Amino acid sequence: MLKKCMSFFKLGQASIDLVLDSNELKPGQNVNGYFRLKGKWMKQIIKRLECDLILHNTEDKTEHMIESVTTIYMSKELASDGSIEIPLTYQLPQDLLSSSSTVSYRFQTRLICDNMRCVDHDEITICS
Repeated sequence: MLKKCMSFFKLGQASIDLVLDSNELKPGQNVNGYFRLKGKWMKQIIKRLECDLILHNTEDKTEHMIESVTTIYMSKELASDGSIEIPLTYQLPQDLLSSSSTVSYRFQTRLICDNMRCVDHDEITICS
């Protein structure tokens, strides 16, 4: 019962953070970093980790996924107060527009556990 209540209020849920070597990148450049998964109060089984590259256009208020960066299926136990680091290497597409006041990019990361889902957003700047 306590586990259900904690799950409902998202207490003790695991967290995900994408740590990048650099947030300023050029089209076609390699992105290097790692995903840091952190446990909270109770152990959880990690089912899947997904990361997408998203373009946000403030002029016409649209967002669309440019490309799926990675999808990792797993069945790992994340202990309470434990952590897991998963490396990331990804090559940006060559045809990206430079970031501007109307165009921005971010990595959207989702961590799917037993009955929980965590989301993280990491802005990047594309320079030509």
